[in-house]
Amino acid sequence: MSLREIKIARVTPVGVAPTYNVTMRAPLHNYFVNGILTANSHSVCYGVLAYRTAYLKAHYPAHFWAAVLTSELGDSDKVARYIEGAREQGVEILPPDVNISRHGFTASGGQIRFGLMAIKGIGEAAVDAMLTAREKDGAFESLFDFAERVDPKALNRRVLESLIKSGAFDSLPGTRAQKFAAIDAALEQGARAHRDAAAGQASLFGMLTDAAKSPATALPNVPDWTQKERLAGEKATLGFYLTGHPLASFRETLANLRSLSYAQLAHQSQGETVSMGGVVSAFTVKNTKKGDRFAVFMLEDETGSIEVIAWPETFKRLGDKVTDGAAVLVTGRLELEDATPTKIIAETAEPLEGLRERHARSLTLRFQANALDAGQLEKLRDVLDRHRGERPVLFALALPSGAEARLRAHQSFNVCPSPELLEALQTHFPHCTIELQ
Repeated sequence: MSLREIKIARVTPVGVAPTYNVTMRAPLHNYFVNGILTANSHSVCYGVLAYRTAYLKAHYPAHFWAAVLTSELGDSDKVARYIEGAREQGVEILPPDVNISRHGFTASGGQIRFGLMAIKGIGEAAVDAMLTAREKDGAFESLFDFAERVDPKALNRRVLESLIKSGAFDSLPGTRAQKFAAIDAALEQGARAHRDAAAGQASLFGMLTDAAKSPATALPNVPDWTQKERLAGEKATLGFYLTGHPLASFRETLANLRSLSYAQLAHQSQGETVSMGGVVSAFTVKNTKKGDRFAVFMLEDETGSIEVIAWPETFKRLGDKVTDGAAVLVTGRLELEDATPTKIIAETAEPLEGLRERHARSLTLRFQANALDAGQLEKLRDVLDRHRGERPVLFALALPSGAEARLRAHQSFNVCPSPELLEALQTHFPHCTIELQ
């Protein structure tokens, strides 16, 4: 490395800041590390800072993680990783809220409130405008109130979409779907209110009674988003799932199939065949040098994510089962690097939806014996007849004496277990307990 003289052009005083200045006598004041002359006094300073940081993390975890998260506002991957670290210490992460959140992450009572600047699609100018309006006239009462009070120069459709998808408007009246459908109307009303104010006119909406301008009646009547749609919105705007996870409803299924989490993969051996359930992202189709198509994608569960490669033969078998956002179970060969799971070379992949039913070897129905009359048996026969297959049906009947009688239906009543069959049984026989073996 060459050295050159640096000319100092200007020195501007910026005030006084506390510093560490530890004096050490020769020859202990300096030492060489990797060929670089280093001062021992510097290492003492780093040691003091490391100790104070560790103390803060141990005794004030919410404040520690809030500071760390705020320092990485622009990196959603790091934010997601640090949030997992905070949760492991028992710190609850609260969703963003336009009436509570600040620029960065804030700590209070062992909880951390998500920062508005960490929402994708929200710039600093928009956050400044929101906080200015909130500090001037108090909490926002509705989506339309928000649009009327926030500076329209900092507000657009993308900002409102991101706020709604992230859950930042959840404390205001209406569902996420209703507010999303009302974005254009809210922006139009907000722009009109600002034009009227600039012209010195009283807004027509400002003269309406409180009942007439109720935000609940101003929102369109549309079906609410499904849990999957809500979580997809959070993933798109926050970089991770905040209020739930798409795998939550499959935990029992994955446990029964001995699926490993990403965290558990670190305890497996190189080249071992493993199964992991997760959500597909960054799905990409590529070509080998021979021109054969293969797929590369990330598989993410609640503890981390890993790259998956489906070489041409496997890729042909996958068909359209694996796409971005799909919840799948991947089985394949694990590759490690420095004891860290890096890849799974896929052998099979199948959707988690209906997986438990597809892997079931038999179906057991538990009834109270005196609950099945001739009419109920006739209805049961009709339901089973509509879902014929190869899996046997067993009956476990609880007798008045307290004993249990177990019967096996004739093979002509064998069924194909499916979510549709289970839904039909639960609808027509709500007191029946269904077991898949």
